[in-house]
Amino acid sequence: MKKYIIDENKLRKAIRQHILESDSTQEPNEGKQRCLTTNTVSLDEIVGLNDGFKNYTSKLYKRSGGIRGMVDALDILRTIRLHPDVTDAGEHLSYDLMNHLNTFRGKNYLDETTGNCHSAMDKVLELYKENEHGEELVKDIEKVLSHPDPSSRAKEYLKRCLQLVKEK
Repeated sequence: MKKYIIDENKLRKAIRQHILESDSTQEPNEGKQRCLTTNTVSLDEIVGLNDGFKNYTSKLYKRSGGIRGMVDALDILRTIRLHPDVTDAGEHLSYDLMNHLNTFRGKNYLDETTGNCHSAMDKVLELYKENEHGEELVKDIEKVLSHPDPSSRAKEYLKRCLQLVKEK
């Protein structure tokens, strides 16, 4: 019977080398999203609760949160001159829109049908486009920016909204 003596340093070196070689042959996971409970947004949060319209002003109703709230906010901003009850020239609406979009930045969405994890902002853009009143989020924000009615502060908030959407 032969005895083999294994040097611990040589064994560790061989294991490290094997691990490094196997890591270099596998595909890198750099672009793959990871869905954790701390960075995942549900579909209900993206779409928005179907709780109906709420008073924004005494004569103006809008939905709050989600894609539906974004569509309503941009629609009001686009036609702000028709709403004399909005006295701040759209600053509050555009600020809310910016904060709402900011909640999706850096977050992921778990697609339960495929089990894959995707960027929440990508899902927001997809669902906004599918909405009956939304065209494309970036185009709709740019349309509001081209209108003279929103204040300069509201336009600054909207420019930040564009940055949030484009940086994903």
